Amino acid sequence: MTQSNGKPAGSADAAEPATAATATAVHGAPASRRPGRKPRSDGAASRERMLEAAGKLFARQGFDTVSVRAVAKAADVNLSAIGYHFGDKEGLYRGVLRRLIEDSEPVMGPAAERLTSGVAAAAGDRAMLAALLAGFLRHLLGSVLVDERMRWQMQLLLREFHEPSAAFPMLLEERIHPLHNAVAGLVGAATDRAAEAPETRLLTAAIIGQCMALGAARTVVCARLGWDGYTPERVDFIIRTLTPAVLAMLGLPRIEGAAAGRPA
Repeated sequence: MTQSNGKPAGSADAAEPATAATATAVHGAPASRRPGRKPRSDGAASRERMLEAAGKLFARQGFDTVSVRAVAKAADVNLSAIGYHFGDKEGLYRGVLRRLIEDSEPVMGPAAERLTSGVAAAAGDRAMLAALLAGFLRHLLGSVLVDERMRWQMQLLLREFHEPSAAFPMLLEERIHPLHNAVAGLVGAATDRAAEAPETRLLTAAIIGQCMALGAARTVVCARLGWDGYTPERVDFIIRTLTPAVLAMLGLPRIEGAAAGRPA
């Protein structure tokens, strides 16, 4: 696979075995019981192990460093199984990004739909817009910071943002645009600008970027605060701390009490 910098693919000789995600998102279902997942045959189960193992390796080491042999070892499958299911390493990588889109849909899809319908229902009411944004932040952060699978998937996304692959247009079209467009609708309503305005899109990127950064910079955040990890109580503290700042960024009124915790 050729990245935007044109570097040739390399290889790796060892990798950790992949493990199933077991963390439960705040106000959400365990990753293993997400909507849309069905029991799989042995062949399909092997395919899922390959996607999980490859995703973690690509997120941690980057595409060029990971070899298909390392993925096969981590997934406990024969090397030929990767060729059978994905063709080559490029096909495997694209499969990982496709799975990322599918895995994040139960979190991102409904949140985007509720934002869009909520902005229309608010009809400019700033208190309603504030509650809508607060609920969205709680929903998104509660997933990004607690769901273990989404943790490495966000790391992989950040690699794509810094060094986009040939599969980046798929991510942009199917995951990034829908979420950003929904948030931009709210930002535009709050700032009295068009959703397509450059200022609106920059503020949208800043809001979503803050949520992703808190997931990606977990080590720094925990080191600075003396934490040993993100617990549900600490995630709630992060949400309660960040929400007023984002509301103030858009000139929306501060909300208190139960309204601040209402899901998007």
